[in-house]
Amino acid sequence: MNDPFKNSLANIEVRLEELTAIVKKRQENIFNKVIIDNDEFQRLFRISPNTAENWRKQGLIAYIQIKNKIVYKIEDINLMLDKHYRPFKK
Repeated sequence: MNDPFKNSLANIEVRLEELTAIVKKRQENIFNKVIIDNDEFQRLFRISPNTAENWRKQGLIAYIQIKNKIVYKIEDINLMLDKHYRPFKK
């Protein structure tokens, strides 16, 4: 018996698996890079250009600047996150 509900559910499951694979691939692409530019950094942390600049001035994040181009090493981003990590308190 061909149940339309089961067919719809199967189609949703297939599409969900496809979308999950796309999201996973995009996440891996960011962290497989050696460096990311300032725009990617701001999108990753959902911060404004002013906040990124303040973090650099305060020495919170290491960066590379070549003329007007600013880039960050993924390794330095991970160090910043580790340094500011606060474990959950019970």
